[in-house]
Amino acid sequence: MSEMPDALTVSPLLDSREVAAYLKVSESTLSRWRSAGTGPPFIKLGGIARYRLNAIDTWLRGLEPEHAAHG
Repeated sequence: MSEMPDALTVSPLLDSREVAAYLKVSESTLSRWRSAGTGPPFIKLGGIARYRLNAIDTWLRGLEPEHAAHG
């Protein structure tokens, strides 16, 4: 049996409920962020928003104040 190379490892897709729980916000807040274009990046699959876990973590790092990176 052959193993898949690491280069093909893909971040899991999460739905809005899972992301809201991960970020500890309501689903309506997440929906507002999507509409305003201020929340984590998402993709639409069949009209349903899905989020990559690594994209959410990258988005969160971008929100950290500059002094936190140096502290």
